[in-house]
Amino acid sequence: MKKRILIAFLVTLVIGIGMFGEAYAKSYDKLPQETWSQKPNADYVPIQEDIYMVPGTNTIYLHVGEEKASQTKVWAPDTLRAVDQTTGKVKWVFSFAKPGYGWPSTEDPFVYTQDGSVYAYFSSERLLYAVNANGKEKWSKQLPIDTPFDGKLHRLSDGTLVIVAVKSSAIGKESVRLVGFDANGKSKFDKTISGSLVTVSKDRIVVKAITKSTDAVKIVGYDSSLKQVYNYSFNKGTYVNEYTSFTLTDGTLVFPTIAPESKQKQTLIGLSSSGKLVWKRTLDRNGLAFSAGNGYLFINFTTNKLSYYNHKGLVKERTLTDFNMPEGDVLPTARISSDGKILVDLISRQYILDPVTLNSVYDFGVGIKGTILDYKNKNIIVHLWKENKISSYHLT
Repeated sequence: MKKRILIAFLVTLVIGIGMFGEAYAKSYDKLPQETWSQKPNADYVPIQEDIYMVPGTNTIYLHVGEEKASQTKVWAPDTLRAVDQTTGKVKWVFSFAKPGYGWPSTEDPFVYTQDGSVYAYFSSERLLYAVNANGKEKWSKQLPIDTPFDGKLHRLSDGTLVIVAVKSSAIGKESVRLVGFDANGKSKFDKTISGSLVTVSKDRIVVKAITKSTDAVKIVGYDSSLKQVYNYSFNKGTYVNEYTSFTLTDGTLVFPTIAPESKQKQTLIGLSSSGKLVWKRTLDRNGLAFSAGNGYLFINFTTNKLSYYNHKGLVKERTLTDFNMPEGDVLPTARISSDGKILVDLISRQYILDPVTLNSVYDFGVGIKGTILDYKNKNIIVHLWKENKISSYHLT
């Protein structure tokens, strides 16, 4: 009799895991004891969230400001801080402040590469830096005064560095200025292109072209030499949501669209880096898709169903029973963690998900008061907003 009861219990448990996918997930509304933390040397100095775990090493890069005093004023230039992932010990610090360059700082993320090199652009000083994996300057240059002060730095897969800035935002006269360099800092191009920037992917600069027809959208893709590779036109009358478009890590560009005849549905259109249509997906209109590595997630705001797709189609879906989408302009985001899990920020709750089953490995409530930046081997790196620091925690 006892044996039958035990078997029935195990069967029920297995079914429960299959149905709900959260039987072994652990929820945190409060973080455990931190294993280490890093913060600026003054409370008012910012620390940014663009951390980077250097592949094949035990090193994490942090983008941290540092209070420094001159003879006349206190400044807060940026530094690149290399930290041991296990102990939190600082390995080296590179300061971007030096004579003749001023005291540069930026809220824009640095550009990181797998060999440990880092590129940074400080638009207010028109200053471009390259730093190697040992924390030494590879090269730097101060760009001409007419270089756009609001430019953002990107890096293409062939090593090309490109600073992209809006030249004109006037309706019907939009244009983008592109200033490019090779990996050694040698100038490649400085050109203004008609249209408005859509995105910079791993190997394409994509611009929405100016067209005579106000209800026809066309996008144009350029390569690292600013040669036009493709142009793609959406059906006339189709609404194309550029604000919520996104790119996958393989370079696929995804546009949410709504056809004139569609009332309750939206269509995601995936374009390859050569501008070819690779797939179309029809989804509920009351939801949002967002990138997750080489795939993407879709959250349905009516049903709270979260779905994960790759190029072949739907991988898995589940209904979130502990989630409510808050109002506001902040959008959900997802990224692939250092050990291949999907790290999802749904604003009111954060999740570490298994990419095969979509089951929760861990989930976190708003009580942690921070953004989870990465996960590896039961360790998370968190930006604590109020404390203005980056901390590491071991999860049980």
